Amino acid sequence: MRYVVLILSLVTAACRQTASQTPAPRGALGPPPPAAAALEGHLSPQEARELQLIRWIHEGPAIIQRFRESGALADSVEWFVPGPQQVLPFAGSWRGLQGIAEFQRRLDATMRYDHVELREYLASANSVAAVFIGEGVARETGRPFRSEILRLYTFDGTTGKIVRVRNYYDTGAYVAAVRGQ
Repeated sequence: MRYVVLILSLVTAACRQTASQTPAPRGALGPPPPAAAALEGHLSPQEARELQLIRWIHEGPAIIQRFRESGALADSVEWFVPGPQQVLPFAGSWRGLQGIAEFQRRLDATMRYDHVELREYLASANSVAAVFIGEGVARETGRPFRSEILRLYTFDGTTGKIVRVRNYYDTGAYVAAVRGQ
């Protein structure tokens, strides 16, 4: 089976930020997926720039490297993942790029994603969200899981940097898979 890294994004855009403060994505994006196409023509210029940045980060490989290259994360960015840490070692609050890399390492060691499907992006003033379906198996038990996943990014209105990333998913489905239930 094909290994797919969990790529789920929710991004918050600061409307007070000027265009020059927004890091420019490197490389061209293809046509927007249906999840992003529905927003075309309905976003402010700031929301459109932030959505483009998040699309560039999440619609390609090596998400952590893309975050690093984008310069979009505040040094003290908080990455939050709910769940019982004693069962889901990737759950908790992670700080900075090192914290996000550790989250990704623990997630990859615990869960294998066989399918991730972007369903929709949501954008509003200071936020952009991405909704995904993720499915795969817990590595230790081989038990399947399936969950709708929401990732929400919050930007600092002054610096234009991402200061908080919140992830929401069906923790029960993940716990059951890890426990082999």
